[in-house]
Amino acid sequence: MIVSTFTLGELYLGIDIILVREINRSMECTPVPGAHDYIRGMLNIRGRVISLFDLKRRLGWSESLDTDNNTRHKQYNVIMKTREEVMNIDRDMAELRCPWQDPVGLVVDQLGDVRDIVDDNVQPPPANLRGISVDFVHGVVEFEKNLLVILNVAAVLGVEDLNA
Repeated sequence: MIVSTFTLGELYLGIDIILVREINRSMECTPVPGAHDYIRGMLNIRGRVISLFDLKRRLGWSESLDTDNNTRHKQYNVIMKTREEVMNIDRDMAELRCPWQDPVGLVVDQLGDVRDIVDDNVQPPPANLRGISVDFVHGVVEFEKNLLVILNVAAVLGVEDLNA
């Protein structure tokens, strides 16, 4: 598995690169009245409307957990592929881990790198994982004393079950 990595506060996170469409600098978005507090708003990127999730709020972080309150201007948007786009690349991945139909993005603090991970090295999340609910974690991998948390994007987006 190849993952695109990024940070959220002190947390080192990754998403399977097959699910990532593009990454861009955070930009102004249109708020959506009545939406959950973790929906930052809507973006229009090249004629495509994208719902933008504030990942910190989605993970339940309060302002006190944000170690650098000045990161807002430095943030990035990780724009995800839709199920249809993933289906064209990897049918199994689309069926198992990509149930969302609409374009969505996640706001992150800093970009990392791209890592090639041997699937056998992916461990289940520890029960005492800090800063993130185990429900949002696909697995963890240890890198040079750092723990890389691989996100379960479907759970983060609230669309885990294809039949729901």
